[in-house]
Amino acid sequence: MQVEATGKTVDEAIEQALKLLGVTREQVEVEVIEPGTPGIFGVGAEPAKVRVTLKNSPAMFVKGFLSSIIQYAGWDLSLEDPVVREGEIYINMEGSDAGLVIGKRGDTLNALQLLVQSAVARRFPQPVRIVLDASRYREKRRAAIIQLALNAADKARSQKRIVRLRNLTAAERRIVHMTLQSDPTVFTMSEGEGENRVVIVAPIEMRDKLLRRQRNAQRASPSKASQQSQQQNQNKPNSAAGIAS
Repeated sequence: MQVEATGKTVDEAIEQALKLLGVTREQVEVEVIEPGTPGIFGVGAEPAKVRVTLKNSPAMFVKGFLSSIIQYAGWDLSLEDPVVREGEIYINMEGSDAGLVIGKRGDTLNALQLLVQSAVARRFPQPVRIVLDASRYREKRRAAIIQLALNAADKARSQKRIVRLRNLTAAERRIVHMTLQSDPTVFTMSEGEGENRVVIVAPIEMRDKLLRRQRNAQRASPSKASQQSQQQNQNKPNSAAGIAS
């Protein structure tokens, strides 16, 4: 990620570039394109021009790339320093436009995260997961989903029945499974497709029955792709007819 900037002096041009990228001087490499001239009493002055490139760090690239998007979109957001965990880069945004960036159920934030993830994948060979957040939305949502999972487990356990959790994203369903995986009294599984996919929380004694029901349903309902393949095979002429008996 690199930007070009101008200023009355080289230092001023560098400051402009750092502001655009949202990083510090230690995180970039600077190339002076034009040193600029002060002129005489301001007459004939020419601006300085620099090219500033982020050092080869996925975290710094993410911050610079995201900062450029925010700048060009005109959003009132500031970036916190990236938090680098094993195989993951987390960065939070704060500002009056946080709600706009989050969108309905986090849809806009997820789309922005996918865009940044794709840019990182093209630039860096090592796999790294990008997690974008706004006003700690994901952290708050994660805490809410964990509590939802615990409440569902209590209900399933006390009432000896299946509890279905609907309208969860794939990431939220994973949180439910991970939250309850060490609880020996309940069992979780997902069923359904697309927007109708739900998480089932049930007493552990119902585990075998639910898994058996799921296997039977899968055998009774082959996928559309499988059905289409079978139909195509039925419609193909038997080119080997008359050749082999």
